[in-house]
Amino acid sequence: MFYEGTEKRLLICTHSLNLFDFDDQFWQQLVVNCGAEILSSIQNTQLKAYLLSESSLFVWQDKLLLITCGNTQLVKAALFLQQQLTKQQISTLIFQRHQALKPQLQSSNFQQDSSLLEKQFKGQQQHWRDGYQGDLFVFGEISEKNITTQSIYMLHGLNGQLATQLQTETLDKHEILEKLKLNAFFDDLIIDHFSFEPKGYSLNAICGEDYLAIHLTPEQLSTYLSIETSFSIEQCADFIGYLKQLFLPNDLKQLHFKSDNKQLNISVF
Repeated sequence: MFYEGTEKRLLICTHSLNLFDFDDQFWQQLVVNCGAEILSSIQNTQLKAYLLSESSLFVWQDKLLLITCGNTQLVKAALFLQQQLTKQQISTLIFQRHQALKPQLQSSNFQQDSSLLEKQFKGQQQHWRDGYQGDLFVFGEISEKNITTQSIYMLHGLNGQLATQLQTETLDKHEILEKLKLNAFFDDLIIDHFSFEPKGYSLNAICGEDYLAIHLTPEQLSTYLSIETSFSIEQCADFIGYLKQLFLPNDLKQLHFKSDNKQLNISVF
């Protein structure tokens, strides 16, 4: 059975509103709307992190980031939020889809999703087609403050001993965490993680207002590891180097986010 590991992303920034005032039931409604559910959560004084059946949700007081994979319909979460909040309370909306490995199995495509968003928000589209295929719908203010994500790393075609174990054995989540060696590269992380049956692994980690999300799809047809984070490129360099040695990927794509003159720039390597 094929599982689409490629992510979809929704960032919404707000003003005149404290998202910490919304309870867990509200966030459960949000993720159910796009076809996922909350499995567990962690939090500190600056950030709440929800581990989902289909990736992750991060909530700050003035913004949220919802990441989903599989066959989820993330646009429905965006429309749900638009119905719950006033347009004046939404200062920024960024909806992003990476190119699916099997787009024909998805419930919708980017153009269909973008058309639904355009009816509610007068935004603009951005596209990439060189070496990496991705699409963005962007509405509202763009600044360094609301561009929370610094980088996304996508490792395709995993090899090595651990990749083989993940395909052929059922590893406990603590065994996988030990192999990832997060605490050797980052300090003071609060970690929440889950090992799926028969395969798959997800992890959220937070420190202050920073986050790290890891999602692993070890199926033979689509071995894939994604790392998304607000930590800087410099802070992540040694960890990404270690993961390259651990998983020996056939391909590594890096997306780095930056605000430039109120525009969102994504560098692809």
